[in-house]
Amino acid sequence: MRRACPSCAQPVAVSPGETELPAHAVCSTPWNPFGSTVCDGSGRPVPAAVPVMEPAGVVDTEALALPPGLDWRSQPFSHAVRVAPRPTRHQEPAGPAR
Repeated sequence: MRRACPSCAQPVAVSPGETELPAHAVCSTPWNPFGSTVCDGSGRPVPAAVPVMEPAGVVDTEALALPPGLDWRSQPFSHAVRVAPRPTRHQEPAGPAR
């Protein structure tokens, strides 16, 4: 389930057995995404967090599944590079010594 953090209002995923909000980051400005810090709401009790409205009918497996007809094995990946065989040195046959 998702709960809105009382400090930063960001939706945070919480397991049903958790009693505290997990540690999560907050960006102080959108112009400096590398200046993120731990949110003050991390570690607060889960009941203090507001439930986030989930869209009706969305199941977790649907959000993780690929669309029908899309096979992940046929997709191009930037890290999948075919390694060419190393070139071999061409050696001329040994002939009679001059």
